[in-house]
Amino acid sequence: MSDMLSIGASGVRAYQRALSTVSVNISNAENPNYVRRDLRLTEMAITSGVDPYHNYQISFGGVQANGLARATDPFLEANVRLTGASLYGAETRARWAGATENGLNVGENGVGSKLNQIFSRGQELSAAPFDNILRTQFIADIDSAVQSINRSATNLAAISDQIIGSAQQEVTAFNDALENLAETNLSLRTAVEGSPKQAALLDQRDTALAVLSERMNVSISFAEKGVANISFDGQSLVDIGEAFTLAVDPDTDGNFNLSVAGTALANPSQGSLSALITSAATNTQRRAELDNMAGILVADLNGWQASGETDSGSAGPPLLSMSAGAASLTLLTRATADLALAAPSGAANGNILALSNFRGTGGAEQAWTNIVGAQAIIAASAQSENAAATSQHEAARTARDNLSGVDLDREAADLIRFQQAYDASARVIQVARETMQSIFAIF
Repeated sequence: MSDMLSIGASGVRAYQRALSTVSVNISNAENPNYVRRDLRLTEMAITSGVDPYHNYQISFGGVQANGLARATDPFLEANVRLTGASLYGAETRARWAGATENGLNVGENGVGSKLNQIFSRGQELSAAPFDNILRTQFIADIDSAVQSINRSATNLAAISDQIIGSAQQEVTAFNDALENLAETNLSLRTAVEGSPKQAALLDQRDTALAVLSERMNVSISFAEKGVANISFDGQSLVDIGEAFTLAVDPDTDGNFNLSVAGTALANPSQGSLSALITSAATNTQRRAELDNMAGILVADLNGWQASGETDSGSAGPPLLSMSAGAASLTLLTRATADLALAAPSGAANGNILALSNFRGTGGAEQAWTNIVGAQAIIAASAQSENAAATSQHEAARTARDNLSGVDLDREAADLIRFQQAYDASARVIQVARETMQSIFAIF
């Protein structure tokens, strides 16, 4: 009867833990960072013998719990991290490519339409060169184009600052994950194998690894007890309990690099930080192209002015100036009398007719079209990449979650099964007790 009592007691203890494990699974069903646990239950064998000259007998002694097992596959987890890095990078690239495209001011009232309006008004003015209203409108069109270019330059400069700020936020999140992983590693070294504490720590480790992988393509190596070591470009970032923090080093052009303890790192090839580095470089290139386009406009309009004569017969004064990039582009005069519409010693509209020669290849309009077209291609490509990366990551997560995720139907079935097993074990104890009482009653 003592054997029956021990068998029943072992079942009660084991299935009580199993019920607790199922309850924890159910309570974390909506937690994306939780990996389903299973309690490892094995048969408890008892060896016994009554005679030293005979073999020992092995008999059933109940059930025992041998710790928790996480439902995880390292290959599926690695694939989720890999596709997550691609997705996070693609999302970041698409967001900033779109921001740069919008910052260029490409709408109906943008730079392109304002430049077109200058030449269209010039054609109107060539038919009535002495019309003061048309002259005023022509100068106003130039001023409107200048202001639109100024806005585009200001927008791109602000986006450059925002990209740097976003990179600093991403690095802060990256460093926090490094610190958390270092602390988790220390705790894992002392955690009991198969304990709830170890399972929770491994969940924390995987969460930190996901955060790190989403930001850059770090190298991950696993040591004893699930300890994770992180390195990048030959530089250790996490080693047992020690973390080395990442830093953003911006330059004056709007680009930035990453460093650890003052040592520059190679640019990552995946993740949000990789996307931010390329986005910053693209935005810097667009700013340089916008400055160049504004310089072409200054040279064209001032050159056109200088080649003509005003109503007073003098050479046309400069219309525009630019001292430090497109943001400094300025209209110098609003006086209609300063317009050099006439050709020297020629027709009153001779020079304004020549304005159309500055359209097309080599002109400001074509330079602007090239800028907008190049950025549109990058933005469209980033959107396509984002869509593909989203599909791949969803497939990887589905495969992982089919193994690691909590299925409430399955947990409900396990809950019923373990409850019945618990009740049966309790019944075994009751029967053993009643049997022993019956035996004692004989005496």
